[in-house]
Amino acid sequence: MPSSVMRVMTIGFPIFQLRKGELGTSVFDPDSVSPPLSAEEILVNFRAGSEIAVRTIEEVQSLNLVIEVVEGASELPMRLREAHREIRPATNMTRGEFKAALKELE
Repeated sequence: MPSSVMRVMTIGFPIFQLRKGELGTSVFDPDSVSPPLSAEEILVNFRAGSEIAVRTIEEVQSLNLVIEVVEGASELPMRLREAHREIRPATNMTRGEFKAALKELE
């Protein structure tokens, strides 16, 4: 299990906003590839002005959320696809409860 996850974010917008139809929010496990991913390696593949938010696994799990391995989008480099994860709700958590827990990660 990783010690932390990284989320690509845009200043001025919620960090962990769940969009319509999404089952989870995308994050990267920097330690899942060797050498570990750096924030710079992730950011070069996203919009200029994007930044990285880091949350510990303990922070995520304390809100009854889980981190699942989900391969990243095909347009990402292989290392990012391999390191891609999603923060998802625990079993039996409603979408409203999930959104509220994500808000607490802000």
